[in-house]
Parts: sequence; C-alpha cells; structure tokens
Amino acid sequence: MKLRRPALLPALWAVLLLAVSGCANLDTTPAGNPDRSLNGAVVFEGTLPAGTEILVRLLEPSANEKGRSAGADFPVAAPSAGPRPDRLLGETRLTLAAAAMQPVPFKLDYFAEDALLRRGLNLDVRVSFGGKVRLRTVNAHVVTLAGSPFRQDVNVQAVR
Repeated sequence: MKLRRPALLPALWAVLLLAVSGCANLDTTPAGNPDRSLNGAVVFEGTLPAGTEILVRLLEPSANEKGRSAGADFPVAAPSAGPRPDRLLGETRLTLAAAAMQPVPFKLDYFAEDALLRRGLNLDVRVSFGGKVRLRTVNAHVVTLAGSPFRQDVNVQAVR
C-alpha cells in the first residue's frame, strides 16, 4: 500500500505542532536587578530607651526548614554535612539617639536573584538594650518577589 503525499503533510504538521506546543510556557520576562533595597519599620509595643540597638537581617532559609517531600514509605537519608546555617543576604544596624515610642524605620540593602525571592526570604529583627536582646521577631516575616518593592512592617515581641 502506497502512502499518498497529501496525507503525509497534515501528519507532519500535527507532529510539529505537538513538538513546539510547550514553548508557549517559556518565561521571557527580563530578570530584575539583583542589587535591591528593602524599606520598612520595626513595630513594637511600649517605649524603647535611647541607645537601643536594632539589628535587621535578611536570611535565605536553610535546607532544614524547607521540609521534605518523601512519603512515609521511603527512607530519607540525613544530610552528611550536618545542618546548614541560614545564609545572610543583607544586614543593617540602627542605634537610637533618643527614646522611641513609634515604629522605627529602616532601609536594608541586599543582593538576591529573582529565583531566590520567589522561594521567599526571612526578615529577622532583634532589639537590644541594657546588654540583652529584649525584643525579636517571633513569627516568620517572609519577603517574596511580589512583596519586596513594598514597605515591610515587622512586628517584634518580648523575649521570654
């Protein structure tokens, strides 16, 4: 049986369309500048005395916090190198010249690619006075690519 050419042409077009149909999902948007700035304020209750030190850090969560997706039937090997510490992406320190009763603004410069921000970064704040850390972030404050251009108000609570 001889295959006719007109029947072969539509079949080739169908195969070609199936082969390139996945190309419609390519992300062609340009990546953002990895040198970024984060603006926000440290929100607290009460009054902070003069000389209070505020440390604001932006951290990439360690692999230990990202959770494992293996089911109960599969053994999961422990990491051989031990726990990996969080990676510091940016840090700023503030010292209050006078007592403060309202949120303290901050600006944090950091370097992060878009892919890293899509996964989320943790914003950590510690407030010290009298030689001790008195207030800190208790609940995770996550910064993502969508939220990074906006002001980040970080609530701190008393250390117990």
